[in-house]
Amino acid sequence: MMKPFDIISNPLEGANIIEASAGTGKTHAIAGLFLRLILEQELLIKEILVVTFTEAATEELRDRIRKRLKDAFDVLTGAQTPSGDVLLEKLADRYRGNARSIDSLSNALTDFDEAAIYTIHGFCQRMLRENAFESNALFDTELVTNQTALLQVLVDDFWRKHFYIAAPIFIQYAVSKKYSPDMYMELIKKRSIEPEIAIVPTFDKPDIDGEQIALQEAFDRLIAA
Repeated sequence: MMKPFDIISNPLEGANIIEASAGTGKTHAIAGLFLRLILEQELLIKEILVVTFTEAATEELRDRIRKRLKDAFDVLTGAQTPSGDVLLEKLADRYRGNARSIDSLSNALTDFDEAAIYTIHGFCQRMLRENAFESNALFDTELVTNQTALLQVLVDDFWRKHFYIAAPIFIQYAVSKKYSPDMYMELIKKRSIEPEIAIVPTFDKPDIDGEQIALQEAFDRLIAA
């Protein structure tokens, strides 16, 4: 059964699935949960992981979380009033003037550069780099988020290798079937998206040179007839 998300009383333990459309306050909720983890769970900022999809969303999260921590620090030290912010009002009632809580927020702001706020692929790259021996990854491994340029290199190499030195009759056949680098690019994109896709039917590499010779000989016999 679905129920409204309560940023103030929602449990910080376990897993929660939140369904929300664009512009409904997901970033605001994440920043609030981050703040609660600092104050209620007394976690260090480097002990909290936040991941999202895009670089733009990552930067927005980083800015919003830092501002949330700063606002909370100002409220707890008396430099600012909650101004109708329900979460800050509740936290102020509980932690205002609390030296331990104020120190936690001060340390979080000081160490904010250590905050683990990443895109999903950025976090994966960090884990591979920091655990290179366990993951058998190279130290200079680069995580490629867009394979288009790499796939284009593969297609261009394949086209040069198999078509630039091919016999004219083979080229004529390929042109008649509308084979082109663009067609192979679409084909390899499908394979890269679904790497486990089966190739049907399976067959051995044909002897193109031999087949061309046999075809030419048959054509010569037809002319002679």
